[in-house]
Amino acid sequence: MATKKTAPQSEPAAESSSHTASNSSIPGVNELLGLLGGANPVMAIGRMVETVMQVTGDIVQSIGTFNDTMSELNKVAHRVNALLDEIEGPVAEIVPLVQASAKQAKSTLKKVDGVINQIGTLPADVTKAVSTLGDLAGRLGPLAQFAEVAGGMFGMKPTSN
Repeated sequence: MATKKTAPQSEPAAESSSHTASNSSIPGVNELLGLLGGANPVMAIGRMVETVMQVTGDIVQSIGTFNDTMSELNKVAHRVNALLDEIEGPVAEIVPLVQASAKQAKSTLKKVDGVINQIGTLPADVTKAVSTLGDLAGRLGPLAQFAEVAGGMFGMKPTSN
């Protein structure tokens, strides 16, 4: 077990020594890396490419979702159009009837309003008629007395109320 633990530790050391060995074989690479603060520009470019690929994948997925949504919306639009085509004929037949009914209702309301206005003035008219009848009775009083006198001359007796 002790040999298994020591073997992996020796491999990274070997990789780092081979890495520095390959960098030291190209003149000026170590100085360039030292100026960049130890950042490896190849690694940064690799991460940038990876990020661009991920963003591109996200955009492609978003476009696919948008296409699916538009397909579903298109299906709904076709269903709505079919429904409108089905009800267009019956609605075209009903609309004139509804318009005629509305005109009839307006005419009836006008007539009812006139009747209501007449009924509203009815108590005043009845009071006026009763007053006129009372006035007429008062004016006919002397004529009634004259009729009694004339009837008495012809042998008629007055009727008592």
